[in-house]
Amino acid sequence: MQPNYSEMKEVLLGTTVGKLRNKLHRLMKLRYASEADTKLTVEEFILLNMIGAKTDQILQNIAIATGKNKSVVMRMIDSLESKDLVKRTVNPEDRRENLLSITEKGEKVVVKYQEIEKKLSSELLQDLSPEKLAVFFEVIDEISHKADGI
Repeated sequence: MQPNYSEMKEVLLGTTVGKLRNKLHRLMKLRYASEADTKLTVEEFILLNMIGAKTDQILQNIAIATGKNKSVVMRMIDSLESKDLVKRTVNPEDRRENLLSITEKGEKVVVKYQEIEKKLSSELLQDLSPEKLAVFFEVIDEISHKADGI
């Protein structure tokens, strides 16, 4: 049954987006498990992607950006390091900190996981018109900007 769009302001945004997020998370998890050679959780891929996007990341910054506590992030980094996907080096400006960077193998894994995600995105979006997609992403951006200001 199609929702009545004139009543959409009554929808609980967090609940609706949360349900979609959970579905996408489940689909990504299944695809990564079946199509990738190096096995990562969705969260590990997101973290690896973050580290790859900005070299020499610091644990504290990653914990803040992901909204996870440092011990959870540390366990994920340990896992990525044990798979030779990231490396830690001592920060020359503050020897108490470790800098994180992606390895060559990690870069290849990111590319593979991005390919998997692009293929899934393509499947999910294939029957939507370019106009609908444009509106969808515009709305997401507007809500995201509003959320930043709250």
